[in-house]
Amino acid sequence: MIQSMVPCGSVEERGYSIVPPSLFMKTIIFDIDGTLTDMWPIEKSVLLRMTKGKYEVEINALKALGLSDTYEIFLKVSGQKITKEKYFSTYNKVFDALSKRKELPKLSKYPIVDWIISNWNKYRFLYATGGQKKEAMYALGCLCVIEYFDTRNSIDKNRCRFSKKTGIPFRKIKLNFPDCLLITDSQSDCNGAIAAGIRFLKVKPGQSNFRFKCPMAHSE
Repeated sequence: MIQSMVPCGSVEERGYSIVPPSLFMKTIIFDIDGTLTDMWPIEKSVLLRMTKGKYEVEINALKALGLSDTYEIFLKVSGQKITKEKYFSTYNKVFDALSKRKELPKLSKYPIVDWIISNWNKYRFLYATGGQKKEAMYALGCLCVIEYFDTRNSIDKNRCRFSKKTGIPFRKIKLNFPDCLLITDSQSDCNGAIAAGIRFLKVKPGQSNFRFKCPMAHSE
């Protein structure tokens, strides 16, 4: 059970305030993949469509070995040599096509999502993802929490091309919200938080039972 000790603040609905902001508001940045849900079903669906369904076994095997970068997976299974820019351009087009045809898979909801819903009027929620904005919007929509996130000030690949492990995306958020706290399952995200000088709380994927008290120092 997640418990809060700071019952004050604001959230924003699609970039517009639905609760008057508070000077004492705590801003919480959520990683999406591994923290709120598992994004792999979407990524796998797009990869399969990009490779015409030929390499499902190979894709699953690479994922099982710990390879999560979809670009690297695509290069290994397809044998093609394309730039990241061209890959992600094609990836986004395929994602859009699947979305319009309503062929994208639904996503599982991790327990922390229920905490977000229960505490929507106590904090400002942002997301920080290394993925594309459309994927983030789809995920938050599937989880029924998109209206609780300040999407205007959140960070994705469309707003910052630098990896979270560099700390640069978090510094962008910190400029406007110096009171921010990151919640993530990723050690590289934690390293980025340290580089940016922001607090963080590391959780396990799908973790259902931890106490949340807005720690005042770096903690894991």
